[in-house]
Amino acid sequence: MFLTRVALAACLSAAIFSACRSTHDVPKVHDLAPRAVAEIARYEARTATGVVGIVRLLEIRDPQGPMRFWRIETRDGSWAGHASEQGRFSRRVPFRDDEEDLGVWPMAQGVAQVLGAASSLQLEQVAVADLAPTTPPR
Repeated sequence: MFLTRVALAACLSAAIFSACRSTHDVPKVHDLAPRAVAEIARYEARTATGVVGIVRLLEIRDPQGPMRFWRIETRDGSWAGHASEQGRFSRRVPFRDDEEDLGVWPMAQGVAQVLGAASSLQLEQVAVADLAPTTPPR
């Protein structure tokens, strides 16, 4: 009888302890686990001769908080380079693991540097069919 009461008390305390777990815990995700990426905005890079590239604002949906960056593509969709939110630009180099650092530029000038276009490049926002919300996810 005493043993069943002790076993019952142990089971009851274990059930109460597991029910007290916080639902606000950030899920533990492995550092190399895949993350969702959403396109937030898209721009056409234009010169006097027409569209020379596309600039996409992408957001990695990380459990620790969203990470945004810009991907710069040529007119045919090939990746040409990247830009950080702080305005640091880099150009992709074929057959190399790293990118060529181009420095910090205002957006239009940095995109022109990556694409090798005229400095009179203009960025025009275009519609994204499945545009993600611009506020960070919670």
